[in-house]
Amino acid sequence: VVKKNGKTVAIVGSGPAGLTCAGDIAKAGYDVTIYEVLHKAGGVLTYGIPEFRLPKEIVKKEVATLEKLGVKVLTDVPIGNALTIDDLRKEYDAIFLGTSAGLPKFMGIEGEDANGVFSANEILTRINLMGAYKPDCKTPVKVGKTAYVIGGGNVAMDAVRSLKRLGVDAHIMYRRSLEELPARKMEV
Repeated sequence: VVKKNGKTVAIVGSGPAGLTCAGDIAKAGYDVTIYEVLHKAGGVLTYGIPEFRLPKEIVKKEVATLEKLGVKVLTDVPIGNALTIDDLRKEYDAIFLGTSAGLPKFMGIEGEDANGVFSANEILTRINLMGAYKPDCKTPVKVGKTAYVIGGGNVAMDAVRSLKRLGVDAHIMYRRSLEELPARKMEV
């Protein structure tokens, strides 16, 4: 049993940084509350990394372990709308901001904002949060019969593999040679 020190900490974001911070400081005696904007905790572990790479059950177990340490996890709370940082400052001794694994980088080309064009982050989020990787999914992702994923990193590989698992004829388009592709060789 951890001896409490009477201090409180708000953590904004339940991704890897937020979960790690919560665990470490809860073990040091702080009362911790995590605020997550989405309806499931885990951040990119839940919505960005495909099920075949990181089973969601593992993330759920990690969050449950934190809750056993006394960490409160509040989902569906958009900081900035439902609560502000000033609201949190009034209630907590400290605030940790662990918000987002990053926004997608677009190329600034005509048509990239057209219907049917998605960032890899959006495709992975839709698939993971909506459970579209499950055969009995009631909310499948509609992307068409053929898809081209532009990029050659590990996120691009996750996106193309996820789309293929949904039955999409998915292809990678990369601007350099196969030898220069930044994704791990086993992914390619």
